Amino acid sequence: EPFHAVLLAAKSLYFAANTVVIWIWAFYVDYTVLGASGRFKTLRVVYTGIAAVNLAIVAANLFAGCMFTIAPDGRFAVHELWMWVFTTLNYLSALIMLIALLSQSKVIRRGVLVRFVLFPLIPLVAELVHLADPNIVLTCAYAVSAMMVYQISQNDLAYSDELTGLGNRRQIVDSLNRWFRDAHETVVCGIMIDLDGLKRINDEHGHACGDEALALASSIIKSKAPKESVPARYGGDEFIIAWCADEGPGPETVAAQLEEAKAAANETPASWGPIDFSIGAVRCSTKECRNPTEFIARLDSLMYEAKRQKKLPHADGKAC
Repeated sequence: EPFHAVLLAAKSLYFAANTVVIWIWAFYVDYTVLGASGRFKTLRVVYTGIAAVNLAIVAANLFAGCMFTIAPDGRFAVHELWMWVFTTLNYLSALIMLIALLSQSKVIRRGVLVRFVLFPLIPLVAELVHLADPNIVLTCAYAVSAMMVYQISQNDLAYSDELTGLGNRRQIVDSLNRWFRDAHETVVCGIMIDLDGLKRINDEHGHACGDEALALASSIIKSKAPKESVPARYGGDEFIIAWCADEGPGPETVAAQLEEAKAAANETPASWGPIDFSIGAVRCSTKECRNPTEFIARLDSLMYEAKRQKKLPHADGKAC
């Protein structure tokens, strides 16, 4: 009897783990890739509801044996109808989130998309093997999937700026180091954006409004950064977007798109006034810029030249 109870508990935990791992994956994709609000909000109700139903089925099986039973001698018997209901519902969550991910494939970087799309395959294969032979329990598959979520989350924490949701200085520097170290005559494109007037906003309206200005600038950057680029907050009120030239448009094109997005945002200015920023754009081969330091220095110089041009007087003697 104790042995039977242990087997029943172990099997039940196996199926509960199946549900929880898929739910964690869906939740993580929802909030980190698709966004915490917007048109994907309904998905949260769907995948959370499916998880709740499946956990209820697992709980009911402890008393009614609707999914599976374990004989006193340890033999495992599957009740196929409810087992397939459970499996279908569980992977319906994964399918819904995969469709949502693929619908955003134009704006999600390829490396990120591939990691998240491959994630459900591990528990799916384990589940199919288990259905083919109920005596085989690949519990380790769920541990691998859970570790994958943990690794992705830790990587995001290490490379994310908390305030803006963009990459941080470490991410942009690591990416540039990789491109300049591994590339042979590769052309790297970059844009540096400096938020104008942040000190004034902080002094006159408070740091909360300053944070709003940074968040608004970052949302403009996110919306116009090339798909395979690395957009990051380099420090303070400075941002960098960098990408390999063969994986995106020219920097002048992106700079123009940023200016257009800024103008659109200023059609309904915030309480602290319109947003403004200065842009430096460069297209630089690895022969012209030998390392990331030279690349960023050139970007910085071009950005400050753009800022200086704004302050030059017009012909009527007034400042720009």
